[in-house]
Amino acid sequence: MEMMRAVLALVLLVATGTASALETARALAAAGAPHLALARVEQLEPREQTAPRWPEWETLRIELLVALGRNAEALQRAQALPAGMPAPLLRECLLAAAQAGTASGEGAIARRHAARLLWALGPSAEETRTARLLVIDSYVADRQGEVAFLAMLRFQQDYAPIDHATAERFVEALLALDMEKQAVNWLASLDDASPLKLMLRLKAGLLGPDAVIAQARAALAKTRGGSIGYWRVLAEAAQRRQDRALRVEALEHVVGEEAAARSRAAATALWEAYLAAARDTANQDRMLVGEDAAWADFAARRLAASPQLARAFFAHLVRRGRARETRLNAQLQLVYSLQQARLERTALRLFDAVQWDDSELDTQARYLLGAMAEGLSRPVLAIRFWKGLATPPGVNAEQWQARLGAAYWRGGMADAAVSTLRGLLAAGKPLPPEAAREVMAVAREMLAAGKLEAAGEVLRGLLPVAEGTQQRRDVLHLLGRIAEQGAQFQLAADYYLRSALLADDKAPDALALQARLAAALNLVQAGFREDARAQLEWLVKHATDPVQVDIARRELSKL
Repeated sequence: MEMMRAVLALVLLVATGTASALETARALAAAGAPHLALARVEQLEPREQTAPRWPEWETLRIELLVALGRNAEALQRAQALPAGMPAPLLRECLLAAAQAGTASGEGAIARRHAARLLWALGPSAEETRTARLLVIDSYVADRQGEVAFLAMLRFQQDYAPIDHATAERFVEALLALDMEKQAVNWLASLDDASPLKLMLRLKAGLLGPDAVIAQARAALAKTRGGSIGYWRVLAEAAQRRQDRALRVEALEHVVGEEAAARSRAAATALWEAYLAAARDTANQDRMLVGEDAAWADFAARRLAASPQLARAFFAHLVRRGRARETRLNAQLQLVYSLQQARLERTALRLFDAVQWDDSELDTQARYLLGAMAEGLSRPVLAIRFWKGLATPPGVNAEQWQARLGAAYWRGGMADAAVSTLRGLLAAGKPLPPEAAREVMAVAREMLAAGKLEAAGEVLRGLLPVAEGTQQRRDVLHLLGRIAEQGAQFQLAADYYLRSALLADDKAPDALALQARLAAALNLVQAGFREDARAQLEWLVKHATDPVQVDIARRELSKL
């Protein structure tokens, strides 16, 4: 709702012409476009600190840098703030700088900025509260647990009763520092339905692992989203109960749901859990390390009954298998099993966490991983797994090239995209429907991005092999737009009119009418006035849209 209000405010400002450059940048930031807002600030902020409104520009700039994780830049700019900066804006900058210092591991710097705000600038009550919380965060980041805990107690004393969010902030910090006994001070302030409260009870010994597992399982059965907290609880309880299969299951979900910044560490933990589970189970069954065939057979037989243990064995073979063929087959089995369990994001993060050489990865596993990345809109990762891969078995060659080209384009590799699609279209053979639609989609994206030359090359290559009449019409219409934007009016009219003529004259659709009108307007620009007149008269006779008829009549009056 807040974002919607911000977007509406931005639209209103622009529509009424009352938006200053700074207000527009603020509205862009509030609308959830911080990168765009920062680009605007970097372009338009006055260079001189004495310029009108420079302090407001600089404040917004520092806050955006922090929001985007560019903390070193934010700290550098905060350090250079002039002494005469208005106090309210200076306080905003110092709060952002304290946040940046904490996030970048510069706790002392964060505290210095917070101290300046607290003791020299007369902060408001809310600013004081925020600064004190940032000081606590800075001690936590520096792993100065006892100092952080004392600061929390003082905060509790001054702001009692504290809200659920602040209590969770304190408890999460203390648990991360292995200070569960101190965290119990805020147990009563936590939401009863919170997985964090369950984790605290477990770590503080207030509930046993079995009871915690039962409660977490029950909560997961009721929870559709935001379940990572309960999976973390299950992973911890499984560790305490030495339940390797449960720990693997929990960590598989944690890896899939973890925030991107923490996903690599979570994936590393899952690899370790796999290896530990496989080793312990093998010891119980008197299986020797190095008997790869026996391990692979055990995993295959356990897939249905205990897929997590089976995946642990496959993972062990992936990392510890003696024969290359064994390792490659285990990779495929592990990836496929995760896919079947709908843990595609887990599979991607698991294999992305290891720096594999292409020769060390099974080709079919690479294809599956790339397809998962493609489905999750991770084109760069898809290309990482697909690059250099021959057309996989059972996959249409043309469709494969189209998917590669699309992934290159969407991953920001425009030259590779054009080259791949050029090779696909050079043969001049009709494309399968799926491949033709993929190429068309990429061409539209290129055109929308202003890459007219690339879009034109792709569309001209697609035209002779387009899928049916409708796609030929669409291709011709887009080529008309490209020519028109390049002021090639005669060529644009040619493309537009060819698109229109492929439609049914007796029942022209909206695209045909648009193409006729565009052809007429470009014919006027090209100097072919009589040809333009014929198109406009046709529109007056056949168009049903009053706007199009009015435009056609107005243009006719000019001829």
